[in-house]
Amino acid sequence: MPTLITGAGLVGTMAAARLLADRLDHPALYDLVFLPDRLKNWLNLEKVTLVTGDVTDVAALMKTIRDYKVDRVIHTAARHTSEVREKPFEGARVNLMGTLAVFEAARLTGIKRVVFCSSSTLTLGLRQECPGAMLPEDFSLSVVSESPPSTYASLKLAAEWIGHRYRIEHALDFVAIRLAGVFGPWAGTLSSPNKLLTTVIESAWYGRPCPMATEDMMNRGSDYVYAHDAGQAAVKAAFANRPETRVYNIAMGRLYRLQEIIEIVEAVTGRRVDVTVTEGRPLSGYQNNPAPLDISHAISELGYEVTFPMEKAITDYVEKLSGGLLR
Repeated sequence: MPTLITGAGLVGTMAAARLLADRLDHPALYDLVFLPDRLKNWLNLEKVTLVTGDVTDVAALMKTIRDYKVDRVIHTAARHTSEVREKPFEGARVNLMGTLAVFEAARLTGIKRVVFCSSSTLTLGLRQECPGAMLPEDFSLSVVSESPPSTYASLKLAAEWIGHRYRIEHALDFVAIRLAGVFGPWAGTLSSPNKLLTTVIESAWYGRPCPMATEDMMNRGSDYVYAHDAGQAAVKAAFANRPETRVYNIAMGRLYRLQEIIEIVEAVTGRRVDVTVTEGRPLSGYQNNPAPLDISHAISELGYEVTFPMEKAITDYVEKLSGGLLR
């Protein structure tokens, strides 16, 4: 039976590609607007159903589930951090009410499992020292002083909590994957981590200046996940037999400072990254990364693999550029 994927952005598209490759699943992609010329770079559109609809519309979601006999949902549809910052009410409508609509439609139609794509940004309110070398999924936050660092992160945490209540009160099979900074070649709207990596990689490739804020250069490092691995994780979470932890960190499992990324890009491309330090808003978006994310539960319970560590991920990105994918 097909899987419904809400959101035809980078993660949703990579999840659909993974379903086509690994499970011979003909997924249904659900979004308000589709750009087929962009999607065809990644998907055989003859094997994917494109359904136009609003993610906050419970009735439309239910109709889609029933019409296409969907048995699982991978929920990726969301506004990015910068979009939520600029339009917080619209951000809450999509990121929280849209997620609640997915849960409710799944409850009413008897869906087998809902995978919610959460974010590691909700961990960035942590101010105390991480008790171990890696940050687990279940960590303690002081309710007031360590609240999430943005409206976007707060909405992600709230959606996770609601998902747990749907699991407990309504027996909804809920799983969340907490994605680190997702990046990859994409011609659509970019998240903060993708803007940072895209700027560095494409500045080297095209021989352009690479503007970076002082805060980006001083950041002690971030954990990332390449888009292909984010899609892999979403699909494995949808079909895992015993997801006991229920919330899973999806990342490379280590922090990368900007200077280290620049050095990898220069080594892969053979070209210099011409950094220009500015006093503008940092591209990385967030500055406090308490520790690398512990991905051991994702590995043991979902079968997740870091198939694209940073150097391989950047190499793949550059190969896409050399093939003219983003022109």
